[in-house]
Amino acid sequence: MDDLVITVYELATLLVPFLVAYAVVRTIASRTGRTTAGLLPGLVFAFYVFAVLYVTGVGTVYDLADMANGTPRLPNQVNVVPFAGGITMGTVLNAVMFVPLGFLLPLMWRRGARLAPVVGFGFAFSLAIELTQLLNNRTTDIDDLLMNTLGALVGFVLFKLWERLTTSRERTSRHAAYPGNLYSGQRALLPGLAEPALYLAVMFVGHFLLFNGMGIAVLLYNLAH
Repeated sequence: MDDLVITVYELATLLVPFLVAYAVVRTIASRTGRTTAGLLPGLVFAFYVFAVLYVTGVGTVYDLADMANGTPRLPNQVNVVPFAGGITMGTVLNAVMFVPLGFLLPLMWRRGARLAPVVGFGFAFSLAIELTQLLNNRTTDIDDLLMNTLGALVGFVLFKLWERLTTSRERTSRHAAYPGNLYSGQRALLPGLAEPALYLAVMFVGHFLLFNGMGIAVLLYNLAH
């Protein structure tokens, strides 16, 4: 039960900032006659970001406070030599984890459906994760950065293959009806991948500032005893 409470709390630290940002973007878009992503694809993106942060165990401001109080960082928790330990299953899974990102971004925000922005988005997201892991007991590893970026690239390639298949003449009408084509169209409020970048930023900052895993665990323990 405690684990469920902590998970819901962690989700809220991302979801609330996302919903606030989405409401602001949507309001501005409606007043200016521009388009944005719908709530459903936005929520899909938000839950994906949550899943990634949950699995990777990113650092927070509370970990920074622990460091200020003298909690040491071990030298072997930082690796700057690419593939020094070879390619393991964990290395491959790091790439797999970012494949959905490379697929979802161009699917939901068609104006950003280009290789460089999608791969750059994946690189920046991964870099932010690795930098915050300098604050806690997780490993900051260049292998993770490289494989996450590769995963975003693979996801983009898969999207382009899917797009080519679904834009065949026999399926044109079905593809045109797919909601993904409506997101960030020619009159999009924000250019390229600026909209998902904004959502990612507010969710990441929200989690960084609001999630205190150890604090909530101690609170739940005290309430139970």
